[in-house]
Amino acid sequence: MLIREVILENFMSYEYARVPLKEGVNVVIGPNGSGKSSFLVGICVALGDTYTERSKKLSDLIRWGQDRARVTLLLDNSVRENGRRSIPRFDSDFISLSRTLRRDGKYGFEINQRSAQKYEVMDILRDLGFDPNNMLIIMHQNMPSKFAALSPQEKLVNLEESVGFETYRRDILEAKNKLSSILSEQESLNDLLARAQETLGYWREQNDRLQEKRQHRTRSLFLQREMAWSRVADLENSLSRLEQELNKADSDLKEAEAEMEQRSQQVIDTQALLRKNRDNSVLLVEKRVELERTVGICEYTIGNSKDRLTQLDSMTSTFQESKRRFEISAEALKERLKDGPTTLDAYFNLVNEFEETQTEAYDSWQGDLSKQRSGIETSVDSLSKKLSEADAGLKDVMEEIALTNARIDEANDRYIDGRISMALLTDRRGRLKSRIDELKADIDRLRRDLNDAEAEALIKGSRVETGRSSDDILGEIRKVSGILLGLANVSEDAEAMFESYSQTFKDLQEKVEQVKENRRKVMGEIDERTRMWAEVMRDLLEEVNSRYQSLLFMLQATGEVRLINTHDIEAAGVEIWVGFKGAEPSRLDPYTHSGGERSTSVMAFLLSLQQNVLSPFRAVDEFDLHMDPRNKEIVSEFIVKTLEDSKGQYMAITPSQITFRGQDVHVIMVHKTEGVSTIRMVEDIE
Repeated sequence: MLIREVILENFMSYEYARVPLKEGVNVVIGPNGSGKSSFLVGICVALGDTYTERSKKLSDLIRWGQDRARVTLLLDNSVRENGRRSIPRFDSDFISLSRTLRRDGKYGFEINQRSAQKYEVMDILRDLGFDPNNMLIIMHQNMPSKFAALSPQEKLVNLEESVGFETYRRDILEAKNKLSSILSEQESLNDLLARAQETLGYWREQNDRLQEKRQHRTRSLFLQREMAWSRVADLENSLSRLEQELNKADSDLKEAEAEMEQRSQQVIDTQALLRKNRDNSVLLVEKRVELERTVGICEYTIGNSKDRLTQLDSMTSTFQESKRRFEISAEALKERLKDGPTTLDAYFNLVNEFEETQTEAYDSWQGDLSKQRSGIETSVDSLSKKLSEADAGLKDVMEEIALTNARIDEANDRYIDGRISMALLTDRRGRLKSRIDELKADIDRLRRDLNDAEAEALIKGSRVETGRSSDDILGEIRKVSGILLGLANVSEDAEAMFESYSQTFKDLQEKVEQVKENRRKVMGEIDERTRMWAEVMRDLLEEVNSRYQSLLFMLQATGEVRLINTHDIEAAGVEIWVGFKGAEPSRLDPYTHSGGERSTSVMAFLLSLQQNVLSPFRAVDEFDLHMDPRNKEIVSEFIVKTLEDSKGQYMAITPSQITFRGQDVHVIMVHKTEGVSTIRMVEDIE
């Protein structure tokens, strides 16, 4: 890439400037603060820089009082000796690359007056091998000290990128990343393999349990089938028992009805006999009553007669006593009358008359009493005879009544027994009929159940003859169900999962072996790529060291560029060693060496590298900072010598009055007047 012209518009201290650049060395000379460094900053901004030493924001680079700035680079894209253009996709000898800065922070690129994205600009620069952020390509002010302060690893990365060896690093890092990925994959695979083995063990156990579950399920289905046909057999047995019981109940019903008929006739006969005996009993009772009445009358009459006889005996005794007392009284009266004044005859007559009258009365009463007694005695004799007859008849009646009552009791017992038997037989017949109805209903239900059970059993399979009871089968079903319940959480996918994980485990094992082989290959590849990188780096540093040591010799110094930690590219680095004025070389750092020694050493390394840098454009700002005049001259001469016969473009910026001798040296003078930087080419001045 050659920059043919730089156009600055309202950029920093420039209002408008068009600066042509040529091949070889372009020396920008001017006092401090004139705008030399701003010129280089403008080129870098146009090439995509987003951060500069001069400002944190690109909008701060816009000239004071202006709203926008613009930097345009005219790039050479002419056909080269090989017949191709630097950027083949642009079929023109020049490419216009512009970048516009605005106060509002909006920045844009243009390629050939067409808006472009930053990645398009970066693609162009990448094709040209230019990186504005690489210190070995663009070294701004104070960067020698910063470069010296870089770690060896950072120095090496800058070196590789500047000479185009980053592909070696990229290849190695890519291989390392690949190895890291492989190791990570291997670790992941080992972890997966361990987990897969653990999972496979789990699914193996689950598969074993699934097989056990299936066996028990098959057994359960057989047991369900056996249970179904056992139920059919039980129903058939029950139906047979019920039919036998029904036949027996029918037989018992017939026997009961026959016995009821027999008992019914017996009850009728007993009832007729009982009625006859009861009628006879009534007659006997009536006869007994009549006899008892006769006996009672006789006994009462005899009693009364006897009482009357007693009364008559008492009256007779009383009459006799009264007659005796009367006779005594009459005799006494007679005795007294004998002594009285009345004549005796008169009194005797009166007494005799009275005595006769009383005697007749007594005799008459006694005769009546005797007749009554005789009549009563006759009546008593008759009644006693009648009573005897009545007692005898009553005794016979009582005996007959007792016999009749016994017959009645016997008949009644037989009647009651018959009625009870009839009631029992009726109840039995009723119960037998109910039982027969129940049996018929049960038989119908059992036949329906049997049909249903047979249909259900046929669904479960052909008939199984079993000698076991339903309880035994049910017990085993419960046992198997308990086992199946314990296996309920076993997934039906266990076998598929086991086979899948078995295959996965096998695949993982094969993959682990493949990853191990890949790791071996990648490690060999890393070793080979590291060897190639180390070889090209050693060749490069051997070439660079030759020029570096030659330049240091001219600067009265010694040193070398060392490649360290070549076994590991990420730890590998570049160390710059230098010793001035006879001192032993030491590693370049910001603390050991002075500013001039750092600038001289970095410039010596940078110039030693120029013939190997791919970028066609390179620049260094204030390369001679802190150098003594002699070293400045030597370095300037070496810059020119290094770029001799080169198609590249080098920009060296210095505030010093240094003489650059050579055919390909072009001097650009920068001045600032009233805050505006202006540029003049030396030939223009002449």
